[in-house]
Amino acid sequence: MTETLGQTDIGSRLMLGFQRVFSVLAKAGFGLFLLFAALAALVATTFIGIMLAIAAVFLTVGRPRRKAQIQPAASETLDARRTADGWVIEL
Repeated sequence: MTETLGQTDIGSRLMLGFQRVFSVLAKAGFGLFLLFAALAALVATTFIGIMLAIAAVFLTVGRPRRKAQIQPAASETLDARRTADGWVIEL
């Protein structure tokens, strides 16, 4: 036997080194993916928020300024009385 129990050959050490390097690269790539996904979500929610704000401004500006004057007629008085089932309105 030319090898001792504690030593390994150069091929397995090289493969172990490659595995460690690619493991670190995979973790870094996944971290970058998560960062990109969070940035995309931030941009999307910002864009949707701006669209909602613009729609609110247009709805505020576009509403009519004058309110319709409702004048109740004197002959249209409603009488209501409370019953066991709720309120009943009589004309």
